[in-house]
Amino acid sequence: MSRTLTYLIQEGLPITFIVFYSVGLALYLTPPTHNLFIQITPYTLVLVAVAIFSHHKEWSPKVVSVLAGIFLLSFITEVIGVATGKLFGTYVYGEGLGFKIADVPLIIGLNWTFLTYASNSIVSKYTSKNIPVIVGAALLMVLYDILLEKVAPLMDMWSFSRNDPPVSNYVVWFLMALVFNWAVQKFNIDTQNRPARWLFFIQIGFFVIIAIYNEY
Repeated sequence: MSRTLTYLIQEGLPITFIVFYSVGLALYLTPPTHNLFIQITPYTLVLVAVAIFSHHKEWSPKVVSVLAGIFLLSFITEVIGVATGKLFGTYVYGEGLGFKIADVPLIIGLNWTFLTYASNSIVSKYTSKNIPVIVGAALLMVLYDILLEKVAPLMDMWSFSRNDPPVSNYVVWFLMALVFNWAVQKFNIDTQNRPARWLFFIQIGFFVIIAIYNEY
């Protein structure tokens, strides 16, 4: 039993994620457990993030500083965005992401950090050139956001006043993603992390299923 658990936590983590998100999907799609899914979402996001970063190869003050910087800058930007409506558009956060500070879930900074790390990991697997990695990872993050915007209101994460986010939302997402990925490349953060790449695409598949389900 211990060997199986060790395998699932280490080499088999992508399989664990698939099972984990399959259970989450079942909770979301089943009416009696739909609210339970909303309530446990922030805890599951923290759990999978811890699992991902526990597989980071080399921790150092530099790595911690860069990732913490992404967390703080993204969170502060979101606070400004919610308060002013000038960056991403006019939107409000629901209860699906848990504890808030200044009307912004604290976990949103962790989400930006994971997405930067994972998208950088995906693109840098195929090229080591800085500009393609920075731009490619930023574009990947925007594509992720386009899909996420479709399901975020359904999961009580956030919603825009006019239902659909304005173009400025994606422009700011892209610019922030460029800055964050530039920082990762500038300080030579090694993002090669197989579970992070898997989780990125598992989440996309999860969102696609939810979007299709709610269309029909």
